Amino acid sequence: MIGAGIGYIASLLPFYALGAFPTGHLIARSRGVEIEQHGSGNVGATNVLRTLGKKAGALTFGGDFLKGAAAVSIASLISSDGAYTAAAGLAAVLGHCISIPGKLRGGKGVATAFGVFAVQCPLAAVIGLAAFGAALGLGRMVSLASIVGALAAPLSALLIGAPDSELPALGAIGLLVVVRHRANIQRITEGREPRIGAAVKGAPHTEDSPEHPNESGA
Repeated sequence: MIGAGIGYIASLLPFYALGAFPTGHLIARSRGVEIEQHGSGNVGATNVLRTLGKKAGALTFGGDFLKGAAAVSIASLISSDGAYTAAAGLAAVLGHCISIPGKLRGGKGVATAFGVFAVQCPLAAVIGLAAFGAALGLGRMVSLASIVGALAAPLSALLIGAPDSELPALGAIGLLVVVRHRANIQRITEGREPRIGAAVKGAPHTEDSPEHPNESGA
């Protein structure tokens, strides 16, 4: 049993490594910027957007999304067990959020988690995206919208009848994203979390840099 458990965990390590691929770091480095030294120090899409502008932010989001989507897709070629593919997705999100090569620093997992849900449970991904959009429209805070979306996706997976074996990993993904936003949660409760349109200090100027980016991370 122990050997089987170790073998199972070992089989998930490549998905962790996939998630740890430093998309935002490499995109920022290609522009001569060490993204960890700007904004929140986060390597996710929102900090790249805030620091380097829309194009770099979109590329980072796309790359991080693909890490989650690819993890589930590749795992499905190895096993038809939905619990395993969901676990592979969780491993990828862990790799993105808590990267050993990145000295245990990483993004907040939003884009990678969205990629996982998009393949593992597409309807839950759509509901989570809708919840994100509604929260963003009402609160005008990317961080709050990300938290709402991260909670809505696994909850909707439960409500629409996703297999019970998949729910622990999907729930853990949502919880991980929320935990990664703990500093944002504290600022929200204290009324200090900037809304869309709030200026951020210390971002290097680029031609497509947003004039009034939001303080968060993906």
